[in-house]
Amino acid sequence: MAYWLNHQGETRRSQRKARIDRVSSQLKDLYGPLLVLTETNEKAWTEYCRSYILPIGVGPAEFPLSELEEARWRTWVEAVFAPTAQKIREIITARGDLIIGGEMPPVVLEFCAHAATYDALLANWDGADPSKSTLIRHPGRSFLTYVRESYGSLKAEQATLLKAARETGRTDFNQSAH
Repeated sequence: MAYWLNHQGETRRSQRKARIDRVSSQLKDLYGPLLVLTETNEKAWTEYCRSYILPIGVGPAEFPLSELEEARWRTWVEAVFAPTAQKIREIITARGDLIIGGEMPPVVLEFCAHAATYDALLANWDGADPSKSTLIRHPGRSFLTYVRESYGSLKAEQATLLKAARETGRTDFNQSAH
């Protein structure tokens, strides 16, 4: 009986450790870097819009950019938006096995498709249409929301697992002391 109980306890500890390791890897290798990059990109986009784009409803939407505005936009695309999108896509491509759930979320695939279109835009900037935009639009706040919520749920699960492991460790220590 003691052997069986010990075996059951070891099996549970082993499963708990494997789950802690998986969640920790999801946070460290995928969702942590994604959160930092998406939050950084969101802040950069917000500041770009605040500083350089007319409020919605002010001025014609199809109005061509001035040379200065186009040069500024190109700088931001080449230095900030495209590199960040490419880093995010590379992380997802390399660590997609850590995605929560059994399938790749559509919003993640939408973002990766958007990021891929930066390659064509940057390769043919002068021949691009007047908007100088990617062919596939950014999925918007839904991508940031997905990353934030996924990171948050994993952090909560990690905290719960670590707390349970500590409590079990104390119980095991107390039982072995007797």
